[in-house]
Amino acid sequence: MLGKRGSTLIESLFAFEIFISVLVIYMGLMTNLFSNETKISQYYQDVLKKEGEISFSEDFTELIQMALH
Repeated sequence: MLGKRGSTLIESLFAFEIFISVLVIYMGLMTNLFSNETKISQYYQDVLKKEGEISFSEDFTELIQMALH
């Protein structure tokens, strides 16, 4: 944009293209982040469930030996 002239059609289209590109990249990254967060949460719940099963199925000395090895 030069001086007090308005933007040309090409400049406006470039600005719109940049805006849409940033918007698409942002939405893609947020979708990927949410998907990974869901997977991590599921893995964490599985770990907690397995820890609960181990702690109730074995006595205290076996748990200590398992932790030390």
